[in-house]
Amino acid sequence: MTEPIHIAMYADVHCPYAYLSAYRLRKLRDEYRERIIIEHKSLSLEYVNKEPTPKHILDNETLLLMLEEPGIPYQPWHRSLSEWPVTMWPAFEAVKCAERQSLELADELDWAIRTAFFAESSCISMRYVLFGLAEKVGVAMGRFADDFDHGVAKYQVLQEAQEGWEGLKVEGSPTFVLPSGKQYSNVGLPQIMLDEKRYFRPVAVQPAPCKGEECLDLYRQLFAEALSHAG
Repeated sequence: MTEPIHIAMYADVHCPYAYLSAYRLRKLRDEYRERIIIEHKSLSLEYVNKEPTPKHILDNETLLLMLEEPGIPYQPWHRSLSEWPVTMWPAFEAVKCAERQSLELADELDWAIRTAFFAESSCISMRYVLFGLAEKVGVAMGRFADDFDHGVAKYQVLQEAQEGWEGLKVEGSPTFVLPSGKQYSNVGLPQIMLDEKRYFRPVAVQPAPCKGEECLDLYRQLFAEALSHAG
């Protein structure tokens, strides 16, 4: 049996562009099961930008980006501002702890964390929230708790951020890195231009090169390239 091809997805958990990509990837899971595995890499924006999770920017971007996929789980932030997660580091660590059990569990927890943030306004920097999500996706909780509480993945999160930003010099979140080393950023996504001087007001939108289900073909092309190079 041929071993599946691993594609690295460098992305931040709070990135709405990455959320759209993750949503589309899940549509293709059954089609590429046992052929393609997505490895989630911790591309921390707070590491490179040296600021907390920026609510004012995300609010302006996310409302427009979610129009690209009407079926994506999403609601504007509807909890108290005191519950806004200013750091995503614990969420990254949780995914890496799940990854120590399997890449499939890491993928499930990554998605659960993203939907908890974007659709349920959950404070995903909180231990009890992450533990609840981990249990829900089937992680072995004894091992997960031991790994998380001992910080075994903390340095790995840092290493992946450094690898993405400083080693590979990726363009941004999300960026896919094929086994060949070739990078693809913002696959099938629009680009929203914000005016920093006007509190990051959206001033222009560069349309995506595709619409709806057509965008899945761009991911199929990316997968085909990875498979052909490996074969």
